[in-house]
Amino acid sequence: MSDSLKRGQSLAGAAAGSRISTYSLYSEDTSRSDPEFIHIEDIRTRAELFDWTINIHTHPKMFQLIYVRYGEVRIHLDGLEQIEQGPCLITIPSGVVHGFQFSREQTRGSVITVSQLLVLDEQFQHRFPFYDELFSRALVIPLQEQDADLELIDQQIADLKREYRDDLAGKTVMFEWLLYSLLIRIGRKLKSAYASHDSGSRYEQRYKALCQLIEQHYREHRPASWYAEQLNTTPMGLSRACNAVSGKKVSELLQDRLVLEAQRYLIYTAAPASLIAYDLGFQDPAYFSRFFKRRVGLSPGAFRKQRDSG
Repeated sequence: MSDSLKRGQSLAGAAAGSRISTYSLYSEDTSRSDPEFIHIEDIRTRAELFDWTINIHTHPKMFQLIYVRYGEVRIHLDGLEQIEQGPCLITIPSGVVHGFQFSREQTRGSVITVSQLLVLDEQFQHRFPFYDELFSRALVIPLQEQDADLELIDQQIADLKREYRDDLAGKTVMFEWLLYSLLIRIGRKLKSAYASHDSGSRYEQRYKALCQLIEQHYREHRPASWYAEQLNTTPMGLSRACNAVSGKKVSELLQDRLVLEAQRYLIYTAAPASLIAYDLGFQDPAYFSRFFKRRVGLSPGAFRKQRDSG
């Protein structure tokens, strides 16, 4: 959501109009010295240009934090829709399909965009205490005016804007420090909200590691034994952890991720099922259609027609 947005492709070789719109602030060879490694702007700056509607799209190499301070927003996340009133926070990890419709004159807030290079930094992942909670899925976090943290969040975002605007010595380091501080504050709120959930258990940690690995490799159709080997455990140990946390088998999680991505393409693009099949690593489009129908209950074509008619 900056002036240097560039269009990209979500399906290799797809014809124009047959893909989910993808946007990137960064070139393929982005480095941490890139001046737009982190970006911040007011919601109004971008939303006014598009009649207050940010159409469905995805960012392949970015994490976004949207802070709606005042006003109403209709939020679209991976085919689901909800309406929230400010103040609220919305986190958008890389690859999540999203869009927004903001109320016109009432809307006030900010959008912070962060390159995946920062999010995937090994030292950051190791030291940041709420990595899985914030970066594994999209979140909508309602806030209250009487929330004790609201004034602090307002101040931190104001400091981020000032640091981004002013060209002072140590700008990059200071901006990252302010961003980490804000993310930790948000992480603490999530931790407090779900304090009863034992996120530190051995099974929970193994399950989270599995989900991250699936996200990176699901198109490769690796067997469950491969994931167990990568996580330095046995297939039985991984199966137990997976079942204890999710009630599912490892193979079911792998299939769920493929189906989710297939549904994204069927809902948001006009790409044919055969192209979607190849993009998701299936060698045979007919097998992909049978797989999809077995998991969803509808063929890819019927699923697309049902969503279009809805």
